Amino acid sequence: MDQKTANIATDEENAAEKPLKPALQKPPGFRDQQNPPASETPSGTATLPRRRPRPMHPASLYPEKKRRWSRCRVFCCCFCIVVAVILLLLLVAGAVFFLWYSPKLPVLRLASFRTSNFNFSSGKTDDGWSFLTADATTMLDFRNPNGKLGFYYGDADVAVILGEKDFETNLGSTKVKGFVQKPGNRTAVIIRTRVRTLQVDDPTAKRLRAELKSKTLLVKVSAKTKVGLAVGSRRIVNMGVSLKCGGVRLLTLDSQMGKCTITILKWIKLRS
Repeated sequence: MDQKTANIATDEENAAEKPLKPALQKPPGFRDQQNPPASETPSGTATLPRRRPRPMHPASLYPEKKRRWSRCRVFCCCFCIVVAVILLLLLVAGAVFFLWYSPKLPVLRLASFRTSNFNFSSGKTDDGWSFLTADATTMLDFRNPNGKLGFYYGDADVAVILGEKDFETNLGSTKVKGFVQKPGNRTAVIIRTRVRTLQVDDPTAKRLRAELKSKTLLVKVSAKTKVGLAVGSRRIVNMGVSLKCGGVRLLTLDSQMGKCTITILKWIKLRS
């Protein structure tokens, strides 16, 4: 027991002789967030961690640019929606219109051609030219196959042409007054043209005279006008069109009428 007591006393002496490490000093202004002083913490209240302050962005044009882009996107979206709605309404209206009225193209035909006073007078001797004098009466047949829709035609510029290829000869042009065609109606339009001392070369005069006698003369009628639809007394869809009728010979025209072609927008051709 004496030996153990002596050893314990020796250890205490050695520990007392060892120097103690100095405690770390806290920097000035240091505050422990987790363990604040008792004077700053109210009794019975838990200490909450302090939030970091949000960084302050310097003043710039970035927020204004962002707002401008957002307005542009909103405008584009609204514009696209409006256009889509309009197109949808037009499609629905067009579908209802076609289902209800079942529109059909007008039927146009070259019904007849007659000429009177068809004479050639010779010019000077051996000059190779002759002078044509003629009166022509052409009839176009307009038929409306629609039961609910009417057609209205504007004033038309009409020309009558005889012959083919290099021997084509204009037999005069005239203006025909427009008219309204009711549903299911059939209308005959009389076109009167005339030429006086029209200069043609001798080969053309000889060929026209021979073809007229044999009824192999080719007859064509061309016209430019405006055509529109009529629903009751209201007129809609007015557009310019070109008409070309005939291209048949007199012998064929005596037994059947010549067909016509309607050209819309200068390149859309429809056979009536």
